[in-house]
Amino acid sequence: MIKRFLFLTIVSAALIVSLPSCKKLLETSPSDFISPDEFFSSKENLNAALTGAYSILKNNTLYGDNYQHLITATTDELVYATSGNVPKIPWYNATSADAQVASVWATLYTGIDRANVVLANLNTPTKITADEKRHIEGEAKFLRAYYYFMLTQWYGDVPLRLNPTQDPGETNMPFTSSKAVYDWVIDEMITAEGLLNDQKATAFDYTERVTQTAVQAVLARVCLYAAGAPVNDSRRYTDAAKWAREVINSDLHRLNPDYTQVFRLQCKDQYDAAYKESIWEVGFQVNSATPEQSSPGQVRVGIPTASDVAGKNDGRLFVYPRLYRTYESFAFTTATNAASDASPDQRRDWCVAPFKYSGGDATTAPAQNAVAYNLYYTRYPGKWRRSEENAPRIATQSPTNYPVVRYADVLLMLAEAENELNGGPTPEAIDLVNQVRARAYGKLNGSRIITGITVTNQGTGYATPPAVTITGTGGSGATALAVISGGSVTSIRITNPGVGYPANTTVTIAGAGGASASVILNGDGELTVAQTAGKEVFLKTIQDERLMELNGEFLRRQDLKRWGILQSTIRQMGIEVIAGSSDLKPDGTPVVPAAKTPFAPSNVTVTHYTNPANNISDKDYRLAIPQKELLYNDQAKQNQGY
Repeated sequence: MIKRFLFLTIVSAALIVSLPSCKKLLETSPSDFISPDEFFSSKENLNAALTGAYSILKNNTLYGDNYQHLITATTDELVYATSGNVPKIPWYNATSADAQVASVWATLYTGIDRANVVLANLNTPTKITADEKRHIEGEAKFLRAYYYFMLTQWYGDVPLRLNPTQDPGETNMPFTSSKAVYDWVIDEMITAEGLLNDQKATAFDYTERVTQTAVQAVLARVCLYAAGAPVNDSRRYTDAAKWAREVINSDLHRLNPDYTQVFRLQCKDQYDAAYKESIWEVGFQVNSATPEQSSPGQVRVGIPTASDVAGKNDGRLFVYPRLYRTYESFAFTTATNAASDASPDQRRDWCVAPFKYSGGDATTAPAQNAVAYNLYYTRYPGKWRRSEENAPRIATQSPTNYPVVRYADVLLMLAEAENELNGGPTPEAIDLVNQVRARAYGKLNGSRIITGITVTNQGTGYATPPAVTITGTGGSGATALAVISGGSVTSIRITNPGVGYPANTTVTIAGAGGASASVILNGDGELTVAQTAGKEVFLKTIQDERLMELNGEFLRRQDLKRWGILQSTIRQMGIEVIAGSSDLKPDGTPVVPAAKTPFAPSNVTVTHYTNPANNISDKDYRLAIPQKELLYNDQAKQNQGY
């Protein structure tokens, strides 16, 4: 797809800053110097500077690479677990000298400085309409605020730099408290929301551009995070509810009936014009014909393979068993009497790949080998699959877009805020979660698994069990075996629940004995009374729902932090891996299975679970302030514990 808004990294920031030291060194002005006034006299150049502010999002330090598999990894959804040296952030032992600690900080401040340059030159262009200038201002203000949101999330107190950097001496600046930064971010985003009041999601045929509802959705997130730990500004729950409701009431976004389609479209870099569930994305593209027009993401997370046909992937993250086992499962016995399971929740086998690759090369597709139903460790995430990308697939480059915020997240954020504000779940809050679950269980697209077969007429005269055929448009894979007694069909056993069956699925029993039956499809996934019995119970329900719905979308580590359970969760993971089980007793201790082997990881990877558990402490609610900041900012202060 050709994007109308290209996020090209620009170098104009290097041209528009005139340092006094340069003039003293040369003693003459360079003949080819472009002054800020001259450069920004063109609105095209102002827009180019804005694209430079956007381009920070897809930097390899952030969503383009490291943010995917290093910065946000190692929680109860995904664990950094490859052989060799492990970067320190995923093991909770990073220091101020760690490269990733420094690069995230530096990249975010580069984005802030670029946005500052745009805002400082808004009034320079001579031919620009008031609306054009207002939209540029709204986007720049929002981006700057978003980068500060990311900074204070990860580092806590930070310098609030609101003007373009003109002189090295300007690096000396006191740190602003995290709460004050949150307050400033919220105020700035509210201003941006007003400036973009007529820049709707319908204005573009792509999702990389900030719109009014994108600002509102992110505002809901910022307010929810400000309300949680470590800031604990509980008044922000009201604001979170307000902004989430603004998105819902806009009627511009809906859930795509097919959960998998959300991510298939992102792999193909295609816009979901029908539903607009993905409200704001970080956009990547690969142009194999003209590589200079590419701005790809890396291929670190997914199902590993060296095959170009399926799409090479490093596979640096494993799925933690708790993610896989949080989804509801339906146990059945195959025709060969082997135990197995399936999930009525269509998210499970998409988010957690039910297979691994083997073999394959540049021209040959790899084999797909099913993962045993009870092999809980060493599974790989499957939410974004390179096999879904348009061919040809480039070995180390991916065009897959990543969602910053989706409509499903907005529904869950509002449910959580309402639970906090009302001291427990309201009918509205329960309905919001049920909307997300209805899609997961196939209610929106009429696609279910077969969880049972009811014999409605046993018939007569059957000497041997008759063949059973299950038929439903769009459904596939379901099989069953009839059980006879006294010449009649007394029951029918599911041997494969299949996928994708509609409500009018039929069962045909072979022979002339007159037996008949009807299928039982999985339910709608509606929450039970037990899942909504009080504020804390419902919060746990929402926490699990966010795990199942939003895994891999760079939110879990920060979610665990704002709920105040990051440390306890990571330590519990270390206990579970030693016990060989992710099942917990009511007191929170692991249930140790009689046969530990199917549960336990190999000795090679066990340290990837136990080391984070052993290392994590109170300090890990924030990253260290980088050494360079401490060196060049004489007012910098290190976070406690580092």
